[in-house]
Amino acid sequence: MLKKLRSPALLFSLAFLTVAGWLSAAEKNPQSVQVRIRTILGGDKGDEFDPKLKGMEQQLKPLKHRSYRLLKDDTQTVPWQDGKSFEIPGGRSLTITPQDFQDNRIGLKVRLTQGDKPLIDTTVKIANKGNFILGGPAHEGGSLVLSISAAAQ
Repeated sequence: MLKKLRSPALLFSLAFLTVAGWLSAAEKNPQSVQVRIRTILGGDKGDEFDPKLKGMEQQLKPLKHRSYRLLKDDTQTVPWQDGKSFEIPGGRSLTITPQDFQDNRIGLKVRLTQGDKPLIDTTVKIANKGNFILGGPAHEGGSLVLSISAAAQ
């Protein structure tokens, strides 16, 4: 009788471990990542702070510009480990590729190019549903600031 019980118990244990492994893998590798890019012009003329950027004052403050204006706001769903490009003012392109997902943090490959010339090529880790600020190149008498947000789906 003990031999008969071992087989169902072993089968159940294997099935449980398989499902647990599958659920764990699903948690680590989301289907896609929703990426939001806000392109902001930071300048030193005037004291304008675009009301569309409300809530970002503390993140922008260390950049020490006197004014901030939202130029573009773009959101795309990016498939896991597949890059999507965002057009950035001034003939630039920002490619975001989700790399990994661990401890509720998303690893992103970030590449900013102008034509064939890479301007920024780095990998960052941010909290799921978080964002980070990236100081960018000169533009229209100021400099571009990129706010990059990501949420696993």
